[in-house]
Amino acid sequence: MNNADLSCATLEGADLRGAIINNADLSGADLRGADLTGALNLTRDQIESAITDETTVLPVYLK
Repeated sequence: MNNADLSCATLEGADLRGAIINNADLSGADLRGADLTGALNLTRDQIESAITDETTVLPVYLK
C-alpha cells in the first residue's frame, strides 16, 4: 500500500499480516481487531491516528 488513502476506512477485523504500508493515511481508519502482525513500514503516528482497541494486533516493533 503505497500512499494509500485509507482515512476513515472500515478495516475492523482485517487480516493485514505482512502488509507493506508506505505512507498510508490511516487517520480515522477502524483497525479494531485487525491483525497487523509482520506489517512493514507502519509508524506509531499512523497507528495513533487510527481507531484501535485491545484486540488490534500490532507488529512487534510497535508494541
